[in-house]
Amino acid sequence: MPAISYKEFMEEVKGRLATLDHEKLLNLIISWADKTPSSKRQEFLDGFVLPEERKEAVSSAKTLLDEIEVFAKRVENGDYCDGWGWDEEIGEERDWGDEGWADEMDELFLQARSLLLQGEYRLAEDACTKLFGILEMGQEPGHLPGNPDYSTMLKADLMEQVALFLRCVYMNTAPLERPACVYEAMNDYGYLAGELKLQSIINASGSVLPDLDGFLAEWIDFLTRQGGVRVSSWLREAVWLKGGIPAISAFARQHADQYPRAYMDWIEALEKEADTEAVLQAAREGLAAIPRDYNTRSEVAGVLARIGEKRDDHALKLEGYKERFYSEPSIRHILDLYIAAIECGRWEEMRDQAEQRIMKLRGKGRASAGYYDRERQTSSVSEGIVCSVLLLGGRYKQVFEMCRNKGSLGWSSVDHPKPVVITFTMVVLAKKGFLSNILMKQWEAAIGNTSHEADKTYIEKYKQAADHARESIPFTWEQEQFYLQWCMDEAGRRVDGIVGNQHRGSYHKAAGLIVAVAEVLASREREQEGKSFIETYRGKYPRHSAFKSELTASMQASHFFNTMSKK
Repeated sequence: MPAISYKEFMEEVKGRLATLDHEKLLNLIISWADKTPSSKRQEFLDGFVLPEERKEAVSSAKTLLDEIEVFAKRVENGDYCDGWGWDEEIGEERDWGDEGWADEMDELFLQARSLLLQGEYRLAEDACTKLFGILEMGQEPGHLPGNPDYSTMLKADLMEQVALFLRCVYMNTAPLERPACVYEAMNDYGYLAGELKLQSIINASGSVLPDLDGFLAEWIDFLTRQGGVRVSSWLREAVWLKGGIPAISAFARQHADQYPRAYMDWIEALEKEADTEAVLQAAREGLAAIPRDYNTRSEVAGVLARIGEKRDDHALKLEGYKERFYSEPSIRHILDLYIAAIECGRWEEMRDQAEQRIMKLRGKGRASAGYYDRERQTSSVSEGIVCSVLLLGGRYKQVFEMCRNKGSLGWSSVDHPKPVVITFTMVVLAKKGFLSNILMKQWEAAIGNTSHEADKTYIEKYKQAADHARESIPFTWEQEQFYLQWCMDEAGRRVDGIVGNQHRGSYHKAAGLIVAVAEVLASREREQEGKSFIETYRGKYPRHSAFKSELTASMQASHFFNTMSKK
C-alpha cells in the first residue's frame, strides 16, 4: 500500500477528529498515553505544544545547519565505519559499523521538515540539500554502514523528504524562474524519490501551494521545450492538473505520436469515474491514433482485453489481445492471443497473423526517439519470441531448423531454442495420457526458461496453448522415429557438455533430461531401451559420483521407475 501524503493524512485526521466530542477525544489521548513505553513518555509530553508556542525555536533554527555540518564531517571521515565485507542477509558486500547514523539523520530530516512547516523555507532548503549530500556519500564505501539501499535504513520517507525540499525550492524562487529551478531540482534529486511528480510537492504540506494555476501554465510551456527521461510524465501530469479530463483528452489527440501515454492518462481518469463506455471509446480512439508500432499502444489495447475479460465478451477480448501483440510482441501476449483465439474458434487466423508479424520484425532492432524514451519505443522480437510463436503455432519444421548448430550448453538463455523445442518434442512423442513426473518437470522448467518473469500462471497458459498446438502436429511413424532419436542424441550431447566439462552445478539438469527421455521410451512400450539409455550414461561417467547420485534421484522420482519397481 502506498504511503499517504502529508496533505491527505492531515485532511483525514481533521475529518476523524471532527467526529469526536471532548470526552471521546480525552479517552483516546489517555489510551495512547497508557500504551506509550517509558522511553517515549517525555517525547509524548513534548507533543502537547501548540504550533504558536514553538515559534521561539525558529530563532535558533540556524543551529540545525551547524549540526548537519558536524554530522556530515563525521560521515565524510568514516567515523561510523569499521570494516567492509559480505552480508549473507542482503547477498552483497557492504560497510559494517555503527548504524546509528540512520537515527541521527531521521531526526535531522524531522527538524528540516519542522522548519518548512514553520515557513522557514530558505533554511529548510539548505538543510535538505546538505542531508541529501550526506546520502550521496553513502554511494561510496567507507561512509554509511548498513544496507547499501539507505532508504531501508531510514524511517523517513525519502519521497516525501524530496517533495518537501522541492516545495522549498518553489517557495524560494521568483514566479518567472520557478519552472527552470523546480525542473533542475527534480532532475538533481529525483533519483532519491522514484516516481516523483508535482502532485507530491502539492501534497507535501497541508497549506495551498501559492500561485499554482499560474505556475502550471508556465510549467507546461517550459516542459514542452525540454527533453529527458521524465519530461513526458511531468508534462502529462501538468496538463491533467491544469484542466482535468477535457485537457488531457485534447492533449492526447494532439500529441498521439509524441506523447502516446496521454491516452492511458485519459483512460485511467475515466476508469476512476467508472465510465466504461467512455473508456472503450477512448481506447479505440487511442488504437487508431497512436502509431501501430509503438509499444505503448499495447497498454491501450490491454484495456479492451480487460473489459472483454470482465464482460466475458470473447470478441472484444480477442480484439484487445490481437492489437496488444501487434504493438508489443511478447510471449505473454501471444499466450493470451492464442488462448482467446481458441475460445473464439479463430486460432488459425490469429496464428497466421501473428507469424506474419514476427517474421516482418525478425532481425529488426528496437527504435525510439532516444535511448531512454520508452514511451516511443517500437516493436521488435527476439529469437526466443520467434521460437515460441512458431512452436505454439504448430510450426514444427521451422522450430526444428532453429535448433540446428545450437550448442548443448547455454540453455539458461531465453533465446536458446533447444530447451523448449526438445522437451516439447518429447511431450508430443510421449503416449497420450502417460503421467511422467520427470518429463513434466523438464517441460515446465523449459517453459519457465522462455521468460525472465515466468510465474505459475504463465507456465499453465503456455502448457494450455502448447496442448492445442500438439493436436496440429500429425507425425508419421517415420517422423516419430526420427525426432525420438534426435531427442536421445541431444540429451546425450547435453550430458557430455555438462558432465564431461564438470559443470557440477548443472548435473541435476543433465540427469533429469536423460530420465525424461527414458520416460518417453517407456510410454511407447520400450521400457528396457529407456533403462539401457540411462545405464549408458551412468557407465560413461563411472567416476562422477555426483552425477550418478542425480541420476538415481531422478529415477526414484520418476513415475516410470516407480512403476517398474512394483513389477
